[in-house]
Amino acid sequence: MSTFLFIAIPMIAVGIILLALNFRKKNPGFLIPGCVFLASGLVNVVIGASLGV
Repeated sequence: MSTFLFIAIPMIAVGIILLALNFRKKNPGFLIPGCVFLASGLVNVVIGASLGV
């Protein structure tokens, strides 16, 4: 597994947790960081999958 995939897994988990907090607490302060963590985690998955190491 690539280093990008090791980094991507916790980033996606944090993004999902922040989005869940946004919908649960109705606090918009969690929305943008949650989306950023989720998007960057998905980008890391794509980079790690394309490297294939």
